[in-house]
Amino acid sequence: MTPRLLTLLLCAGPLLAQAPAKPAPPQPATPTPIEDVALIKATPYRPAMQRDPFSAPRDEKPNEGGDTLDDIAVKGMIRMDGKTLAIVSDARGNVRWLPVGHRFKDGEITAISDKSVTFRQWELNTTNRSVFRTITKTFKREEGKR
Repeated sequence: MTPRLLTLLLCAGPLLAQAPAKPAPPQPATPTPIEDVALIKATPYRPAMQRDPFSAPRDEKPNEGGDTLDDIAVKGMIRMDGKTLAIVSDARGNVRWLPVGHRFKDGEITAISDKSVTFRQWELNTTNRSVFRTITKTFKREEGKR
């Protein structure tokens, strides 16, 4: 034997002596019940949410005023307990007394004078309130009842 082969056998000897451990014998599998995936079960619909998921969602938010500035008409002003209130009528015919700062869907009341009400109106489909236009509506005379 050559010295190289002898050196190789001496170095590889301890590696060959380490035989891999025998794997454990497989355990017998317990049979699991098989579900029939083609079986159709009747499941009743019981909604637990406040909103029905099959109905179309509304765009309007319930906490915001439903009127836009185009829908209201200014009828007059009144002073009550040191506050100035604007008398406005909406599209449905409801008449309300509103203070300065009242918010609508697309604007708010900024000032009330003896002859008009000034509004700040912003774009309806944006949250940027720094871009607005000022609208002044004068009081409309009521039609006389006959």
